Amino acid sequence: MAEDPAAEPAAENPENFKKWLSASDAKLSAARLVTRDLLISLRKNQMEEAGKPDAGLDQVVREQKEKKERVYGQARAHMAVIESAYENVQSVERSITQTSDSITQLTHERYKGFAHLQICELRQELREKRPAPELFQDAVTDALASEHSLLEAQRQELQKLEAAGKTIVADLTATRALLSRHSGERRINILHDISSINDKVSKPGAKKKSLDEENNSASPKAENGSKLEEDAEAILGNTQKLLHRFSAYRSASLAAVERCRGARNQAKLKTEESLTKRIELLAGRKLELEGQLMEVSQTIVKAERELESSYRKLAPSDKAKADKLQADTEMLDKLRRIRDKLTEDLRCKATALEIDNTCKRVNAAKAGGKSVEKEANLIRSNSAPNLAAKKRQNWRSSPKSSGSGMGESMNSAGESKSLKAGAAAGLGLK
Repeated sequence: MAEDPAAEPAAENPENFKKWLSASDAKLSAARLVTRDLLISLRKNQMEEAGKPDAGLDQVVREQKEKKERVYGQARAHMAVIESAYENVQSVERSITQTSDSITQLTHERYKGFAHLQICELRQELREKRPAPELFQDAVTDALASEHSLLEAQRQELQKLEAAGKTIVADLTATRALLSRHSGERRINILHDISSINDKVSKPGAKKKSLDEENNSASPKAENGSKLEEDAEAILGNTQKLLHRFSAYRSASLAAVERCRGARNQAKLKTEESLTKRIELLAGRKLELEGQLMEVSQTIVKAERELESSYRKLAPSDKAKADKLQADTEMLDKLRRIRDKLTEDLRCKATALEIDNTCKRVNAAKAGGKSVEKEANLIRSNSAPNLAAKKRQNWRSSPKSSGSGMGESMNSAGESKSLKAGAAAGLGLK
C-alpha cells in the first residue's frame, strides 16, 4: 500500500514545471491508491455480511431478532412442559374415571354382602326360636356363624377400600387442578413474552439506562422462571407417584371384589347345603315319628279296649289274672308316657322343620321386610306347648262325648269306671 500523501510535507511553490508536474502526479497516484484500498475493504465487508444473515441488519433489527428468538425458545420450552402436563391431565382424568368405577363396584359388592348378611342374621334369629330339645349347635349353626364372620370381615374390608378410593379421587382432582393452573400460568407467560417482542429497542444513546432497567426487570422474571421450573418438576413427579398409587389401588380393588364374591358364594353354598341336609334329616325323622306315634296310638286304643273287656270278665278269686292285668295296665301307662314323649318330640321336630324351611325360603326381599316376621309369629303360635293335647282333653271330657260308646272307648284306661271297679275288686282295695 502506498504511503499516505497527507503525511508528506506540503509542497511549496514549484520551482519549475518539472517539479509542478511531479507533485501533481504524486497526488493523483495517492488518490488512486487510497480509492482502490477503500473499495477493496468495502468489498470484503460486503462478502462477510453476505456470509452472515444478521450481518446485513442494523443494530435495532438485530436486537429485536435476537429477542424474538429468545422468546420463541422460551415458548418452546413452555409448550413442552404444557404438553407433558396435558398428557398427565389426560392420565389423571382416566384414573379418576377408573377409580370411581372401582368405588362403584366395591359399593355394589358391599350392598350384596349386606343383603346376604341380613339373610344370615335373620336365619340365626329364626333358628334361635327352635324348641329347647332342638336348640343345639349343628352343622347349620356352624355354617351360619362362619358365613356371618366372613361377611362382617368383607364388609369392613370393602369400606376401607372405598374410603381409600375416595381419598385417591380427591388427590387426583386436586392434582388435575394444579396441573391445569400450572399450564395456564405458562400460557400467560408465553403470551406476555410474545407481546413484549413488539416493544421498541432502546436507542444507542439510552443504551446504558435501558440495560440497567432491563436487568432490574429481568431478575424477577428469572426468579419466576426458575420457580416455575421447580414447580413443574415437583408437580410432574408427584403426579407420577399418584398414578402409580392409583394403579396399585385399581388392581387391589378389582382383586378384592372377585375374592369377596367368590368367598361369599362359597359360604352361601355351604350354608344352603347344610340347611338342605338338615331339612331332609328332620323331614325323615318326622315321618318316622309320625309312623311310630300312629302305631303307638293304635296299640293304646286296642289295649284299652281289651283290658276293659278283660276286667269285666275278671273273677274276684282269680288272683293270677288280676296280677297279669295289673302289669298290663302299668305297661299301658308306660306306653302312654312314651306316646306323650313322642308327641312332644314330633312337635319339636315339626317346629324345627318349619323354622328351617322358613330359613330356606328367606331371601333379600324378605330379610328387609315384615313378611318373615309374620311367619315367625306363626311359628311361635304353632310351638305353643300342649295346645293340641288340651283340645283333645277338653273334647273327651265334654258331656256329649262322655255319654256315647265312642267317648268311653276314647277315654284312657285309668279313667274307665269298669277298669277301676275291676282293678279294685281284683286287688281287694275297695
